[in-house]
Amino acid sequence: MYRALTIAGSDSIGGAGIQADLKAFASLGVHGCSVLTAITAQNTVSVDMIEAVSEEMLRAQLSSVLEDADIGAAKTGMLYTSENVKIVTELMGDHDFPLVVDPVMVAGVGDSLSSDGLAEVLMEELLPICDVITPNLSEAETLSGMDILNEDDAMRACEIIGSHGCSVYLKGGHMDSEDVVDYLYQGAEFTRFRYPRLQTAGHGGGCTLSAYIAANLAKGKDVMGSIMSARDEIQSAILTMYEVGRGVRLVNPLVGLQRRSEGLEVLQRLRSTVGMMETSLPSEWLPRSGTNVVYALPAARTVDEVAALESRMMPVRGCARSIGGVSFGTSLHMATVTLTAMRYDMEMRASMNIRYTEESVDLMEELGLVVACFEGEHVPDGSIAALEWAIANTIENSEEFPDVIYDHGISSESSMVRILARSPEELMQKLSLLL
Repeated sequence: MYRALTIAGSDSIGGAGIQADLKAFASLGVHGCSVLTAITAQNTVSVDMIEAVSEEMLRAQLSSVLEDADIGAAKTGMLYTSENVKIVTELMGDHDFPLVVDPVMVAGVGDSLSSDGLAEVLMEELLPICDVITPNLSEAETLSGMDILNEDDAMRACEIIGSHGCSVYLKGGHMDSEDVVDYLYQGAEFTRFRYPRLQTAGHGGGCTLSAYIAANLAKGKDVMGSIMSARDEIQSAILTMYEVGRGVRLVNPLVGLQRRSEGLEVLQRLRSTVGMMETSLPSEWLPRSGTNVVYALPAARTVDEVAALESRMMPVRGCARSIGGVSFGTSLHMATVTLTAMRYDMEMRASMNIRYTEESVDLMEELGLVVACFEGEHVPDGSIAALEWAIANTIENSEEFPDVIYDHGISSESSMVRILARSPEELMQKLSLLL
């Protein structure tokens, strides 16, 4: 079992601090040990009170863990006082496992989580023994003593913070840019990480990201690999934020565990629905290239997060049959259709294709389904990029979200009907209207 240690404060609402760190560790299959630095009374609106643990208690906790457990990596979060930083530095200095420093100074709701002089002691005491520090914009400005207004400023701040030899991962979420650009300063070299800007990150984003990095380091990855993996994971954690109280939403550190559980459910529901389709779908409804049925994970962003038939349904003795099973990442065309639809409605996670006939399209409209069309010449080479554009353009130009998108292909054999739905069961319901 991999082991990681978090040294941080407690968050009574459960969205950041020790609570977020332990969930993030568990999500990546890492056992979490914890050392508590402070207790907070906070919620999604405000931080109402902070009480640091005694210096004796902090020292005792950290000594107990380090004397017993074979720690693979550690991270610090809210240390709160300068004396806490000195104690951590003293006890951690003789240990050779990787250390990640998340220089927590301000809560997600805007309240201070540090005492005077913390930044200076972090720079002087803790950074010389850490492997990577993960400041956001305001933390980087405080640590470097300079304003960060552009990329040159960001790079200069990284150099100042990293002057003690540690790597610096400057998070760009609060910077003014179309995409989020993060900067990794490592060994006097810079690497930029560019990601689509998502909704505003909620409570616990910084804690969760640094915990993911520490967990990856505990599993033997290097700093670059740990950050790359963690950054992809935090995208999903932000996409699946949830509400607990009246204020900011909480980042979802357990998204990895949920994904694995949801993956089994997705496969089971898709396989069950395909079984029903094989007993009812007329073989003449199958396109020459076959029919595929897909079902995406919640908040899916890539083809690998979309389950589909391993082999398309083809006519076999007058029936529709699929030889293989269902798995993730086996469809490109129909997965692209679903992922494109999900950009406009995250609930539209399922789709399938059947052969186009004028009669079937007319029947769908008569039954009250929302039917939309694009011309096949938009995708003459069958490219995925052209298909994605055509589906997106059709949805954008429809007054209502379509149940069905069909096209007049460049030949009658290439014409296709694509049925969109929220689930495989809903796909079957829409299909049943036509039977």
